[in-house]
Amino acid sequence: MYDALLVHISTSYIHQYVRSAEPQLGQFYIAEYAATENYTVKVKKYSSHEPILNSLIDILESNYCKILGFYVDSENLWIIRRILYDVKRTIRDLFVVIGGPQVTGDAKLALKRIPFADCAIVGEGERPFLDLLKTSKKGKTELSKIKGLAYHDENGNFVYTGSQALVDIDTYPYPRRERYSLDADIIFDQISTGRGCVGKCAFCFEGNKTENNLRLRSVNSVINEIDYVISHLKNQNYISFLDDTFIINPSRTKTICNHLINKYNGNIGWFCEARVDILQRNLNLLPLMKKAGLIRVQLGGESGSQLILDAYRKHMKTEELKDVVMELYDAGVPSIYVNFIIGGAFETIETFNQTLELAMSLIEIAPGCTEVGCSLLSPYVGTPMRQNPSSYGITIIDPDLVRGPDGFMPFIRTKSLTEQKILQLRYIFEEEIRKKRVQVIKKLSKQCLYNHYMLFRKYTMATDWYNQSQDIESTKNYFESIIDFNFSSIENLTLDDIQMCIPYRTCQPVSDGECYYRVVYGDEYKQNSKLQEAVFLMSSGKLCFCEIVSILKRSEDFCNECGIEEKIYSIYQGFDKEFLVVWKCAF
Repeated sequence: MYDALLVHISTSYIHQYVRSAEPQLGQFYIAEYAATENYTVKVKKYSSHEPILNSLIDILESNYCKILGFYVDSENLWIIRRILYDVKRTIRDLFVVIGGPQVTGDAKLALKRIPFADCAIVGEGERPFLDLLKTSKKGKTELSKIKGLAYHDENGNFVYTGSQALVDIDTYPYPRRERYSLDADIIFDQISTGRGCVGKCAFCFEGNKTENNLRLRSVNSVINEIDYVISHLKNQNYISFLDDTFIINPSRTKTICNHLINKYNGNIGWFCEARVDILQRNLNLLPLMKKAGLIRVQLGGESGSQLILDAYRKHMKTEELKDVVMELYDAGVPSIYVNFIIGGAFETIETFNQTLELAMSLIEIAPGCTEVGCSLLSPYVGTPMRQNPSSYGITIIDPDLVRGPDGFMPFIRTKSLTEQKILQLRYIFEEEIRKKRVQVIKKLSKQCLYNHYMLFRKYTMATDWYNQSQDIESTKNYFESIIDFNFSSIENLTLDDIQMCIPYRTCQPVSDGECYYRVVYGDEYKQNSKLQEAVFLMSSGKLCFCEIVSILKRSEDFCNECGIEEKIYSIYQGFDKEFLVVWKCAF
């Protein structure tokens, strides 16, 4: 028997975009906090393409569960609205609570959009939800006594009971996910070490706050959760710190990093987000963070226009972003992800070009490390840009964000750009960045590409550079043969070693009808010398090196050539630089 069920529905878009079906960590915090007073709260996740309704009703009825909670965001709001109509028609006495960013941002609108919800939790859910569990009767009088709730009274009027007093977040124990999840594939890699943010970005809900609301968990609590999460990792050695400002407290960050080094030898890879202004003040932390296992950092680039950055209240200069990316690169962090907003505040063709130019320069500054992405502005409820769009030079044309995935479709227009032009600019940005990666990847070292393949093998992290390399037949086959099937590079083989080794081409030659060409990086067709052509054609995986040398020595074309064995070895060294041949021992 369950006292309550909490549900998160992730959204999927065919051929366009699939949102990760990760659980909502906040729901597990609510379940854990309820367990401190012996209430049983379970958590269930669904994907929007699943047949949710019958499964949900079956769980509720078979476990005599009378309280149902939903995490609501801009993507799943309409799915929840449809489902709830049938759920409440089937289970008449079910009490439904909604929460999440869509609710906290605008509870009145959320209750209007989801009319079958009985109440909404504004802000943190632990204490209001526990109070609801304790309340046997959930009439309007009882609800009015619980801080942090919104609902409609008997006359249909919107009621908000007032904000909750913020408490020390160590009051809320970190959640033991396996105790509450109804899903066998529960993901354990997410950790939140604090709540709130020091920033006041205009496109974020945090932009409306009047004072700093950042609260950090004690370092001992964080370390205990790190050990707990790592002990439950299945086929990966990777954790994600979800905080907007993980490194805000240098002393705390050092303690966490030293724990990851001392207990795990830095073998647990981890991700964090960072504000450029804060990271720039704490660059001395980077070597320690890298030693502790840092493999990916996400930065908010937002725009290449200082005018727009100032409008967003980013407290960042474009040159500072460049400096931070360079420092991360020099520290050896293999993945630096920078996101930009296209079609946002005061966007024009000129500001777009400034953003594209900045993005290109970041790839040049940290080649093989910088990954650049973009999203279209989504005017989320509760944000300054949503509440006062004209102050940011935008007009909202789809306030309910129903025309597509947030970040992928235009919901606004600017004074200079139509919605259609904004969408076009996004495709231009992505295509130009792709072309830049194609250009840069040809200059990357073998070790750099190898590192990205190993990031995928060890942490299932598919970086942009890994994906770009996968699009090139020769590099894909080269690294997969070496990493997955124990082939060798000629770098590891002397002339004596190689005699009984068999060369395998990583891609086949092409021909114009007269000559054979070798394909390099998927789009370069290189003409061979006569000896190069013979060697490449014989590298089919059938003959070993000494057999190839013997055959060519006896051939009419090369029988009089001096030092042919050394020349063939040198040719193979050249092929290796082009990722065209790998080696296997004959015995």
